[in-house]
Amino acid sequence: MASIVELRDESDEKLEEMLENAREEMFNLRFQQAAARLDDLSQIRRVRREIAQLETVLNQRDLAVKAALTKPDVVAAVAGQDDWSAEVHFSYEESAWEVAFLDEDDNELVATMVDLNKKIARGRRSRRALAK
Repeated sequence: MASIVELRDESDEKLEEMLENAREEMFNLRFQQAAARLDDLSQIRRVRREIAQLETVLNQRDLAVKAALTKPDVVAAVAGQDDWSAEVHFSYEESAWEVAFLDEDDNELVATMVDLNKKIARGRRSRRALAK
């Protein structure tokens, strides 16, 4: 299994393929366990952890794109484009996700940094404190 650092550097297509393979392996392991042919039960735990890590990286990338789309400069740059895509990479120096929006010719429209670890004001008191 690759470390989380290596997983963050992989492409979305590669991560989806790895996730599909891990789910297939989990199915086979559960089938072997039901048939009492599985000798090492720790394999199930290892594959379950691998699936969780892959899903976490993919989910964080989706959240980074959604968070970037809430920024006014990104909305203005993407508004005129019908067909755009987003490339997401994790920057360890900034501890944030770098999101680059591309048009259909792979020309960069806009790029921004998104920190998913930043605290979001959710309660009434915290929203009032931010408003002041």
